[in-house]
Amino acid sequence: MEEISVIGIDLAKRVFQLCAMTKSGTIVWEKRLRRAALIRFLEDEAPRCLVGMEACGSAHHWARWLIARGFTVKLMAAKAVSAYRAGVHKTDQRDARAVAEATSRSQVAAVRVKSEAAQATQALMRARERRIRQRVQTTNQLRGLLNEFGIVLPKGQSVLLGRLGEVMAGASFAALPAVVQELVERLREEIIEQAERVKAIEAMLIQTVKADADCRLLMSIPHIGPINAAALSVALEASGVFTRGRAFAAYLRLVPRQQASAESSRLRGIGQMRACELRRYLVLAAQTLLTRVDRMKEPPQDRLLAWAGQLLRRKTRNVAVVAVAAKLARIAWAVMANNQSYRPRSAGAQPV
Repeated sequence: MEEISVIGIDLAKRVFQLCAMTKSGTIVWEKRLRRAALIRFLEDEAPRCLVGMEACGSAHHWARWLIARGFTVKLMAAKAVSAYRAGVHKTDQRDARAVAEATSRSQVAAVRVKSEAAQATQALMRARERRIRQRVQTTNQLRGLLNEFGIVLPKGQSVLLGRLGEVMAGASFAALPAVVQELVERLREEIIEQAERVKAIEAMLIQTVKADADCRLLMSIPHIGPINAAALSVALEASGVFTRGRAFAAYLRLVPRQQASAESSRLRGIGQMRACELRRYLVLAAQTLLTRVDRMKEPPQDRLLAWAGQLLRRKTRNVAVVAVAAKLARIAWAVMANNQSYRPRSAGAQPV
């Protein structure tokens, strides 16, 4: 009988589905275990082989736990695993079989297992994003509410709050129904409270970034601040995942899409990538860098800034922004791969 080479686990909170396969793809056994039973089985009975899981909630915890006990782990994107699910209906048994099948396929890309430190930084960033979204939602609701009564407020939180104070002291606000006045006051207090929460979590993030050596290296790059440094440090925690900087830029889809067939090869526009905070952060950093270069009265001495200025004169702004964002991604990879801070080159030096 062939030995078990792959175990696929369909992760859950309490009940887990397992599927064991041989190298030839034959299913040896399938198990349905509760959490405590799963831990006992993996510690005492399961053979030390390749374990595959979808990169979903708790996947990185289980991956670190399994690696510490001698297993080899392969995390995969859920979209890649779903291609191997048989049948129309979705069940835990079919999910576990699909995970095991995808794990055995070398062409299915693996997701890097994050460390606890990287996940802690990522948790801070996602909590900050949630706080900001909540503040924007409350601000938009307040602006829309007053707009229904003929009062138009400007965009921008600080400007809005300043203008709102003037409106609330005026006669037009006093003429509004009492319930609307009370609601506006409560929404105003809520916006101020949410802004304070955003500042508090940003302070935690900045403190974490300052204590991290990799983040300090990344912040040596022009216009890479604490937020970008935190996101880049998580993505480039293991720089060996990407063979070179161009591969990292392509991973973020900051390069043209390629469409090749037979002898024809075409480059299309920049592809979309939803829910990628790092790509958005780099684009914002590129925007500020180009704005700085555009406002310079004298030619910059740094070759990166000089190249960005030349690019801005030759291309449209959106094209230049994406190109600069891709350049920043490549520089960040080089900084992490060489473990050296960014060293600006003069405009007469070799290209960056």
